[in-house]
Parts: sequence; structure tokens; C-alpha cells
Amino acid sequence: MAVPVNIWLYRITHIANLEYDLLHGLHIAKSSNANPHYLQIGDSSLITYRKEIAAPDPSGGTLSDYIPFYFGPRSPMLFQIASGWEDIRKYPQEEIIYYISSLKLIKSSGLQYFFTDGHARSRTSTAYTNDDDLKKLDWDVIYSPIWKSDESDLRRKEKKQSELFVKRHVPIHCIQHIGVYNQTAEQKVLSLSSSRISVFGSYIITSASKLLSALSISGRTRFQSSPPLPQPKGGNAMDLMPASLIFILRSCKPDIIQSILEG
Repeated sequence: MAVPVNIWLYRITHIANLEYDLLHGLHIAKSSNANPHYLQIGDSSLITYRKEIAAPDPSGGTLSDYIPFYFGPRSPMLFQIASGWEDIRKYPQEEIIYYISSLKLIKSSGLQYFFTDGHARSRTSTAYTNDDDLKKLDWDVIYSPIWKSDESDLRRKEKKQSELFVKRHVPIHCIQHIGVYNQTAEQKVLSLSSSRISVFGSYIITSASKLLSALSISGRTRFQSSPPLPQPKGGNAMDLMPASLIFILRSCKPDIIQSILEG
């Protein structure tokens, strides 16, 4: 599979973190602007490892200086969280949401980043800083619903977890979509969003498939973060979210999710 024209980025988090993130954006743990009540999900041992794994230059630092996104949805980590596999703390999928951004928006926002061709913790993964190297990622595996490694591909699980790392801070305007598990989670997200942001435009309900319903917010969403935070290009922290799409990901295959994002 060739490099996609539009490269979407996926980050999973607990829905309890949404309210803070809507106001302040996403920050690394050691930032003075980090969520003091951040609810960690997934493998807690990764926090220690990220402090020890060096990031490539020119961005530099260690993985703990970056906010990670997967290149594909429905990751092995989501399975571990939903099932409690390998002693990972279990959470109902209803409590897990996706923050969905795009490489195009990360670049246009002037953010520093690098990416890997597998899980960054794996010694078999390689880190890249040049977009020309995106062709070295296995996009068939990244978008596949099957990620178990076997004799035909010993790195399949690692490649499924190819990542993009954004340095220090991701402004909320870079989050273009929020994916949820069901309508209960959708309503919770809408209620948090409406209490924290002013919506300009109308709500349009669309039907994407039997497995997926979409709620598109037309117009622009605007809010003032408190306290004001510097933006990548300077100036005050008035974030603009051009469009928000909240959709249900339950039972959806990665290729269906990609087609919805493509419109």
C-alpha cells in the first residue's frame, strides 16, 4: 500500500481527561501546564521507558518530551485496556475516546515531530524525521484489523503500532475529530464540549453506515484557554477548531474509519 494522501493520527485517552484537554490542549507529563488530575490508561511501565529512550535529532530529547499518536486505529494497546490483558488495568471501552488529528495539521501548526516504523519501545523499530521515509512504514499492517505476529510476519504487532511523536504540546485546534464507543459516550462528550466551548454554526446529523453514526459541527469552534498559553506560531492562545466530528467507532474496521474521515 502506498503512503496515504491524508495521514490521520490517533491517540486514545480516558474520557475523564477531555474537559481539561478542551481548555488547555495536550501536554507532556512534566509540563507546568499538564493536567494535575490526568487519568493514565495503558501500560504504566512505558512512562519509565520513555524517559530512557532517546528521540532522534533535530527534535532531540527523550520520548517523555513527546505526545504519541498511532498512525492507525484499533491498536493492540486498546485491546489490552479493554480486556485487561497482560495485567493492564481494565477500563470499559465506553470510557475510552480517540483524539484524531492529521499529519497535515501538525505540520501546518509548526509543531516538531518524528515517527517510527513500529512501536517506539521495540528495538526493531526505526525512528525517522524526514517525511520521505513515510514510505518505509507498512501501511497495510497499520490499517489492518489483524495484528497478531506469526511466521509470515514476526513484526506485524510492532508495525501495527507505528507512531508519530509531537514535541511538548498539541493545541486543541489540532484535534479534528473525537471518536467514541457508543451513544452514551457520545452524549457525555457533547455535554462536556458544550459546557466548555462556544459553538458557531449548526449541528448536522449524518448517517455513515449501519455501524457508525456521525455528528458534524459546521462552522468554527472557539474558546479562550485559561490561563493563556503560547501557540506554536506565537501570539495569544485563542484556538480555532475548524470542524469537529464526533463519531462512533464500535465494531468499525480501520478501513471504514479511514473512509469516514475522508468524507
